[in-house]
Amino acid sequence: TPEGAIDEPRAEALLNAARDAGVNYFDTAYPYHGGQSEPFVGRVIAKWPRESFYLATKMPLWQCGSLEEAQHIFEEQLRRLGVEYIDFYLLHNCGDDRTQAFDKFGIWDYALEMKEKGLLKHVGFSFHDKADVLDELLTKHPEMEFVQLQINYADWEDDNVQSRRCYEVARKHNKPVIIMEPVKGGLLANPPETVAQVLKAAAPEKDLPSWALRFAASLEGIITVLSGMSTLEQMEQNLATMKEFSPLSAQEQAVVAQAREALASL
Repeated sequence: TPEGAIDEPRAEALLNAARDAGVNYFDTAYPYHGGQSEPFVGRVIAKWPRESFYLATKMPLWQCGSLEEAQHIFEEQLRRLGVEYIDFYLLHNCGDDRTQAFDKFGIWDYALEMKEKGLLKHVGFSFHDKADVLDELLTKHPEMEFVQLQINYADWEDDNVQSRRCYEVARKHNKPVIIMEPVKGGLLANPPETVAQVLKAAAPEKDLPSWALRFAASLEGIITVLSGMSTLEQMEQNLATMKEFSPLSAQEQAVVAQAREALASL
């Protein structure tokens, strides 16, 4: 809604439709929607068999001033979500000086303790920084099981995001990847006309977001590809792409590279 509140009946209908179609990984985080996302997700999944889905959420260290505050947040997350365990738990937004809090408060070890207690199934982190920083982190913390990266064809060779280089670092460390921002916040669902022309010329019958999703999902070592969807139409479009999924061919990869160049030239 315009006020930022969750339109719960509509959002619940989307979640149920996604699950009915075979989606089984649902991602939230402590601060999303002003803290309302986790309680809302908890109310929806309470109606589902627990074994029918994987639940992911995240620890926001920028909101913590101590280990005790982090512990309080984690306990609150379990209550909000109404679950006995979380499948994929992420240390939220590692990189730059944000990682210091995870080190200072011993959150890496705390998360592993929660895993040993059975409260977490898998522990990893989301990341926004350069590839060499990711390399250092994964070298220092080989106990992390996965990493969540911003990967899309627009950012693949970008000097700031370094999608390709970060992905290659994760592969070097044998860490599976969860992909976020495959459509770059919607930009690649409705790209500039010069970019759209490249894709439409190659395959007029394919919708534009499908190129972005297939680019991401064609990579090896991927756990899942996340995509934010706010309408039933968007979800049905994405579901159609993934239900009939086929990796990009060499010819299609060349088309995507051409689209990337067209976007970079703007």
